[in-house]
Amino acid sequence: MIPILPPPHLNMQKFWKVIGPILLSALSIFISALILQPMACWLDPTFSLLANRGIGKIGITVLVIWHILLLLFSTKSMLADFFQTNVNFFKNKKWIFSFLKMFAIFAFLHAAFLAVLVIAGYASIVEVSVKFNFSLISKIFVGFVATFFLAWTEEMIFRGTVYKIFVQELNPLISALCASLIFTLAHNLTNPIALVTYDWKLGAGLFLLGLLLNLIFIITGKLYAGMGAHAGLVFVKVFLRRVPFLIFLSSAELPFFMDKDLRQSVLVHLVFVIVNLILIYKFKDKLLKKTA
Repeated sequence: MIPILPPPHLNMQKFWKVIGPILLSALSIFISALILQPMACWLDPTFSLLANRGIGKIGITVLVIWHILLLLFSTKSMLADFFQTNVNFFKNKKWIFSFLKMFAIFAFLHAAFLAVLVIAGYASIVEVSVKFNFSLISKIFVGFVATFFLAWTEEMIFRGTVYKIFVQELNPLISALCASLIFTLAHNLTNPIALVTYDWKLGAGLFLLGLLLNLIFIITGKLYAGMGAHAGLVFVKVFLRRVPFLIFLSSAELPFFMDKDLRQSVLVHLVFVIVNLILIYKFKDKLLKKTA
């Protein structure tokens, strides 16, 4: 028997039903940034909403979350789900153990990978003049808190909201792929397309990381599991900024599959691909289930 496929226009209607609100929100964020940036520069000429760190990053994050809430207010069920997924879990202290467990696992994996690179000769450990005094400990603690809020806001935006919008009409795996692409492009708001053109190695690393975090969210059903994994990976980098005892070889000395920024390392890409494929195969029934 020849399967009867739905007319193409129905698929396009489903696609635009999902992507339309996201595109409108992105356009609104863009226009808002064009208005707010000059106003902020009038007060502080050095201010940038597109900064990688600091007040600018906080500003653009707040702007994005505000637009998400505006988008969700149009559907009461989605708004309720947003708070249930992204906020209400704080009421139950059990999330803390799960978060810290995932944090420890992924921080250890990141550190273990760096140790392998040291053994392989791609990086070396050097003495640093940093003293573990109260000032340094407080900076590390502040780094941990900043990492926590970074992980929470990014997981809230990309897994707890963007993925949830896609999965209304698409199966979980396709939704994860779409959300991961948006996660990738959002990491360079000055030129998102650069991440899939000349900065493709960084784009590939971000996409594969986003897919892994999406898979963790789908499999566990808990935002804080992905938060722990995300924070664990990032905190190792944050710690090394404050205690820089690890030095990589120069770019000219590193092989083609290695990079100082591990997100751009082909070797790391391979690890992500293997892990993602294993998770997809093991949980294929949950990932490929049809939408209601």
